[in-house]
Amino acid sequence: MTDYATPDEARAAANNKLAAFYATVTDWTEALFDQALLHVADVHGAFSANDMRAIMPETGRGAAGLYFTGLTKRKHPLVLEHVGDVPSINAKAHGKPVYVYLLTPAGRQFIEARKAARTEQRRAAA
Repeated sequence: MTDYATPDEARAAANNKLAAFYATVTDWTEALFDQALLHVADVHGAFSANDMRAIMPETGRGAAGLYFTGLTKRKHPLVLEHVGDVPSINAKAHGKPVYVYLLTPAGRQFIEARKAARTEQRRAAA
Protein backbone atom coordinates (compact mmCIF):
# COMPACT_ATOMS: atom_id res chain seq x y z
CA MET A 1 0.00 0.00 0.00
CA THR A 2 1.28 3.45 -0.90
CA ASP A 3 1.06 6.31 1.57
CA TYR A 4 0.00 9.68 0.22
CA ALA A 5 0.70 13.02 1.87
CA THR A 6 -2.71 14.45 1.02
CA PRO A 7 -6.16 13.27 -0.03
CA ASP A 8 -5.63 15.10 -3.34
CA GLU A 9 -2.53 12.97 -4.04
CA ALA A 10 -4.47 9.80 -3.26
CA ARG A 11 -7.34 10.93 -5.51
CA ALA A 12 -4.94 11.72 -8.36
CA ALA A 13 -3.29 8.30 -8.03
CA ALA A 14 -6.68 6.57 -8.01
CA ASN A 15 -7.79 8.53 -11.08
CA ASN A 16 -4.60 7.50 -12.91
CA LYS A 17 -5.29 3.84 -12.12
CA LEU A 18 -8.91 4.15 -13.28
CA ALA A 19 -7.80 5.82 -16.52
CA ALA A 20 -5.62 2.79 -17.25
CA PHE A 21 -8.59 0.49 -16.68
CA TYR A 22 -10.90 2.61 -18.87
CA ALA A 23 -8.36 2.29 -21.68
CA THR A 24 -9.00 -1.48 -21.70
CA VAL A 25 -12.59 -0.95 -22.89
CA THR A 26 -12.04 -1.32 -26.62
CA ASP A 27 -14.18 0.17 -29.38
CA TRP A 28 -15.52 -3.33 -30.06
CA THR A 29 -16.47 -3.81 -26.40
CA GLU A 30 -18.09 -0.37 -26.30
CA ALA A 31 -20.06 -1.16 -29.47
CA LEU A 32 -21.17 -4.49 -28.01
CA PHE A 33 -22.33 -2.87 -24.78
CA ASP A 34 -24.04 -0.02 -26.65
CA GLN A 35 -26.02 -2.51 -28.73
CA ALA A 36 -26.93 -4.61 -25.68
CA LEU A 37 -27.91 -1.54 -23.65
CA LEU A 38 -30.25 -0.26 -26.38
CA HIS A 39 -31.84 -3.71 -26.64
CA VAL A 40 -32.29 -4.19 -22.88
CA ALA A 41 -33.68 -0.67 -22.48
CA ASP A 42 -36.16 -1.31 -25.31
CA VAL A 43 -37.29 -4.66 -23.90
CA HIS A 44 -37.26 -3.99 -20.15
CA GLY A 45 -37.35 -0.22 -19.71
CA ALA A 46 -35.49 -0.18 -16.40
CA PHE A 47 -32.40 -2.41 -16.32
CA SER A 48 -29.32 -3.30 -14.32
CA ALA A 49 -25.96 -4.91 -14.89
CA ASN A 50 -27.77 -8.19 -14.15
CA ASP A 51 -29.74 -7.80 -17.40
CA MET A 52 -26.57 -7.06 -19.33
CA ARG A 53 -24.79 -10.00 -17.69
CA ALA A 54 -27.56 -12.34 -18.83
CA ILE A 55 -27.02 -11.54 -22.53
CA MET A 56 -23.35 -10.58 -22.79
CA PRO A 57 -20.66 -12.95 -23.98
CA GLU A 58 -18.06 -13.88 -21.39
CA THR A 59 -15.45 -11.62 -23.00
CA GLY A 60 -17.49 -8.48 -22.44
CA ARG A 61 -18.50 -8.99 -18.82
CA GLY A 62 -15.27 -7.80 -17.24
CA ALA A 63 -15.68 -4.37 -18.78
CA ALA A 64 -19.33 -3.93 -17.75
CA GLY A 65 -18.54 -1.96 -14.60
CA LEU A 66 -16.21 0.35 -16.47
CA TYR A 67 -18.78 0.83 -19.23
CA PHE A 68 -21.57 1.67 -16.76
CA THR A 69 -19.31 3.95 -14.73
CA GLY A 70 -18.35 5.82 -17.88
CA LEU A 71 -22.01 6.37 -18.75
CA THR A 72 -23.13 7.29 -15.23
CA LYS A 73 -20.36 9.88 -14.86
CA ARG A 74 -21.51 11.73 -17.97
CA LYS A 75 -23.55 14.80 -17.10
CA HIS A 76 -23.95 16.36 -20.57
CA PRO A 77 -25.88 14.52 -21.75
CA LEU A 78 -27.20 12.60 -18.77
CA VAL A 79 -27.27 9.08 -20.23
CA LEU A 80 -28.53 6.89 -17.39
CA GLU A 81 -30.87 7.77 -14.55
CA HIS A 82 -30.49 5.72 -11.34
CA VAL A 83 -33.96 4.53 -10.25
CA GLY A 84 -33.25 1.80 -7.70
CA ASP A 85 -31.16 -1.24 -6.95
CA VAL A 86 -31.40 -5.05 -6.94
CA PRO A 87 -29.12 -7.82 -5.63
CA SER A 88 -26.36 -8.83 -8.03
CA ILE A 89 -26.69 -12.20 -9.76
CA ASN A 90 -22.90 -12.44 -9.93
CA ALA A 91 -21.90 -15.15 -7.44
CA LYS A 92 -18.65 -13.29 -6.70
CA ALA A 93 -20.65 -10.25 -5.55
CA HIS A 94 -22.49 -12.24 -2.84
CA GLY A 95 -25.79 -10.41 -3.41
CA LYS A 96 -24.27 -6.93 -3.26
CA PRO A 97 -26.71 -4.37 -4.69
CA VAL A 98 -26.37 -3.19 -8.28
CA TYR A 99 -28.07 -0.09 -9.58
CA VAL A 100 -31.16 -0.12 -11.76
CA TYR A 101 -31.18 2.51 -14.51
CA LEU A 102 -33.40 4.09 -17.11
CA LEU A 103 -31.89 5.20 -20.40
CA THR A 104 -32.74 8.88 -20.82
CA PRO A 105 -33.91 10.25 -24.19
CA ALA A 106 -30.67 12.26 -24.39
CA GLY A 107 -28.76 9.11 -23.48
CA ARG A 108 -30.40 7.18 -26.31
CA GLN A 109 -29.45 9.96 -28.74
CA PHE A 110 -25.87 9.92 -27.39
CA ILE A 111 -25.49 6.14 -27.83
CA GLU A 112 -27.15 6.14 -31.26
CA ALA A 113 -24.87 9.00 -32.37
CA ARG A 114 -21.85 7.07 -31.12
CA LYS A 115 -23.07 4.01 -33.05
CA ALA A 116 -23.53 6.10 -36.21
CA ALA A 117 -20.05 7.58 -35.81
CA ARG A 118 -18.54 4.09 -35.65
CA THR A 119 -20.46 3.10 -38.80
CA GLU A 120 -19.21 6.22 -40.60
CA GLN A 121 -15.67 5.54 -39.47
CA ARG A 122 -15.84 2.01 -40.89
CA ARG A 123 -17.22 3.36 -44.19
CA ALA A 124 -14.43 5.90 -44.43
CA ALA A 125 -11.81 3.24 -43.73
CA ALA A 126 -13.16 0.91 -46.45
